[in-house]
Amino acid sequence: MARSERVRRGLGAVEYAYPEHLRSTLETLPTTAGVYLFHGQDSELPLYIGKSVNLRVRVMDHFRTPREASLLRQTRRISVFEMAGDLGAQLLESQLIKSMRPLV
Repeated sequence: MARSERVRRGLGAVEYAYPEHLRSTLETLPTTAGVYLFHGQDSELPLYIGKSVNLRVRVMDHFRTPREASLLRQTRRISVFEMAGDLGAQLLESQLIKSMRPLV
């Protein structure tokens, strides 16, 4: 069962859920620059590849919209590659997208 959280935004609260099977990964995400991959049932091909200057903040942002939350319900595992900075993350993301061809 997913753990629900509430986020205050303006007048109301937005509810979103962190998938229970990803909780330990989400709690230990680094706050450094890097690249992240969402893996589905077939973990050979990633569902999504992204980059950020703050991996923890960006990955958690994916839970904030219904469309992206739907993607995360399909996610079984998250991989991260920490980089020294944004340029390295951009280069690695580009290489991984070209070679792995994520589904989204």
